[in-house]
Amino acid sequence: MANPQIEEGYVRIATEIQDAFCRTRIPGEERQVLDVIIRKTYGWNKCEDAISLSQFAEMTGIVKTHIPRAIKGLIAKNMISVTKKGNGVTNIGYSNTQVFKFNKNYEE
Repeated sequence: MANPQIEEGYVRIATEIQDAFCRTRIPGEERQVLDVIIRKTYGWNKCEDAISLSQFAEMTGIVKTHIPRAIKGLIAKNMISVTKKGNGVTNIGYSNTQVFKFNKNYEE
C-alpha cells in the first residue's frame, strides 16, 4: 500500500501556477513530460535541468521515440523552453545535452 509522506520530499509550486494548470487543457503525454520537468527542476529547487530522453521514458512510461513530439507540443504552447548545451563528440557519437525550463509566466 502506498503511504506517501511530505517529509520524504515534495514539489513546491505556487498556487497561482496550479490554478493556471486547472484552467489549461494539456494532452496526456505532454502533461506527463511537463510533470517530469517540474519534478526535476522545482522538485530540486532549480530553475532548469538537463533531462535525457531516457529519464523521460523511465519516469513516464512513454516510449522514448514519442517524447520529442510531447516536448515540441509544450514548446509550441510556450510552456517550456529548451536549450542545447555542449557539442562535443563522445566515444558513442555526437552529444548535445538538452536543458529544460518551465515557463512560469502562464499568461504567455
